[in-house]
Amino acid sequence: MNLEITKTDFERAIPAAREPNGKIFDVMIGAIMNKVEVIGCHYLGDPGIAAVEDRESTVGEILRPLVKQLACVMAFLEEMRGLDLVLTATGFGVVSSNNTAPASKMRVDALDGDLRRKEWLLRSDLVTHLFEVEGWADTEQRHINVCTLFYRFTMLEQYAGISHPKPEDWSMNVPAMLAADSYLRKHIGYDYMEELLQQLTSNNLSGSNLPVAVLCTKFIGAWIAQNHQLKEELYMRLINRMEADLSLYPKYADSEAYRLNHFKPYENHAEDSAFHFVG
Repeated sequence: MNLEITKTDFERAIPAAREPNGKIFDVMIGAIMNKVEVIGCHYLGDPGIAAVEDRESTVGEILRPLVKQLACVMAFLEEMRGLDLVLTATGFGVVSSNNTAPASKMRVDALDGDLRRKEWLLRSDLVTHLFEVEGWADTEQRHINVCTLFYRFTMLEQYAGISHPKPEDWSMNVPAMLAADSYLRKHIGYDYMEELLQQLTSNNLSGSNLPVAVLCTKFIGAWIAQNHQLKEELYMRLINRMEADLSLYPKYADSEAYRLNHFKPYENHAEDSAFHFVG
């Protein structure tokens, strides 16, 4: 990918690494550019790379600094413990003499935790802005990074009540996200859920689908939080909204999920030819 990253970009992404002689940046630049390629492969895909490289693209102006920041943070996290960091008056530097003591493990661990959270926030912002890139919704990268409506790291706090979430909170709750998504697909239809995801990641949610997508996202959050009362309430609101006007939701109306929701068990009536007397 054709993207230049400067010392200023690096220090803007990681203020703790700011230093006048640029030693940390000089050591890191190779690893940073490797991470640019990783981001291109794992997140951007061909449409995203084209948008980043397009100097006249509005979305490119938003994506470029996000890619730069994310590449710097990812690379620094991978390399920082081997850099012999020292705490200076302005942040962290590299040990350069026998008279300088390395930064304490506690301080380095704190920096590591802060940067890992920043990495996940940057990932979420990058993916969200990729919704504005034409064609990205059809890429493998979209299907990997947005496989449910619950896709942003901040949704853990917004919808699941996890205050100041950490990356491990996300990893720990992935099974619950997928279980909630499977439940929704069973009850609103696999094809309809795919329609919601396609519209969301194309930045084109219709007026009728937007509130459904929001209810689904809140439902997944309630499932993660194990708030059963809220989960049941949100599910009823979701079904009632769609069934109030089925013409707006043809994929649901024509789905096995709709038929399952309206399944009526056989009733044994005396006038039926197959009537069985139970005495």
